[in-house]
Amino acid sequence: MSLLPLIPAPEPLGNNVVEFLQQLPGPCCMYLPGRDSSRCRFVVTLLHGNEPSGSEAIFRLLQQPQQPVCDLYLAIMNVRAALTEPLFTYRQLPGMRDLNRCFRPPHADPEGQLANALMTLIHETRPEALIDLHNTSGNGPAFGVAVHLDSRHDALVSLFTERLIITDLRLGALMEMSERDVPTVTVECGGAQEEESHQIAFDGLQRFFTQENLFDLSEAPWPIEVLHNPVRLELTEDLRFSYSAARRSSDQLTLRVDIEHFNFGVVTPDTVLGWCDEEAATQLRIRNAGADVPLAEWFSTDGGELRPVRPLKLFMITARPDIARSDCLLYAVRCRL
Repeated sequence: MSLLPLIPAPEPLGNNVVEFLQQLPGPCCMYLPGRDSSRCRFVVTLLHGNEPSGSEAIFRLLQQPQQPVCDLYLAIMNVRAALTEPLFTYRQLPGMRDLNRCFRPPHADPEGQLANALMTLIHETRPEALIDLHNTSGNGPAFGVAVHLDSRHDALVSLFTERLIITDLRLGALMEMSERDVPTVTVECGGAQEEESHQIAFDGLQRFFTQENLFDLSEAPWPIEVLHNPVRLELTEDLRFSYSAARRSSDQLTLRVDIEHFNFGVVTPDTVLGWCDEEAATQLRIRNAGADVPLAEWFSTDGGELRPVRPLKLFMITARPDIARSDCLLYAVRCRL
């Protein structure tokens, strides 16, 4: 059997998204015939098993009788991680690689082979657009991410949200590779536990399924705010850190317990993001597209407090220690007040 079998939507769908996923053979791609079979569109979701909004939206849309405007391919990927108890907790299973870091060669391990199988299917089907649905690592508003800025990407993002990040970071993600074949946008729908995130995914996919011309910006429901070239604040593996309302002497870094509240807000040098000792300052790193840059260009640790050195807009802040350690704590872009 193919690493990514092409299947019809299961019948019946089940009573909820968990029952729906339990009927799937694992990672797979569903094919839905549309009114216009001369073209197709592609959706990918559940690359991370703890991000349910995309699969929730697909489950709801499959219950509707309306035929899509053109053929649709719906790839649902990390089913096993999503269904491992506690449900929708594991980004990837222990010992497995983050699937959305496996699209850059080599593809020697199982995750790389699965990523390559998805890329092969995208190349073969030649869709006119691709949406990759995610949830943010922490609570916060929805936004889109793309590696290229033009009116087509603006239009795709506007199906879901009014915020677009243009990134030059290269991490081995799907959108970096698929962009070569098809205009691609990653949509971060908001926090995984928020009903609003599921609704954003559902409403956006419904537009993606039914809008005749995806790239007609005259139909966009809101203007797009574009932010360019974020950096990542990453932690070294052996850094002792925690989240708390006050500094913990047992940790090298204590982050504010409410740090997620700064998602897509502007922080200034007056904003204390956490507390750290001298050793922690050497175990925090800023990563941009080219290489690591000095922490002091973005954040100060003077006086044992972690503060921005200039006005910044932060996003993808997480309060989950496992994600902060395995991926990053936050992304940041410079901004003006």
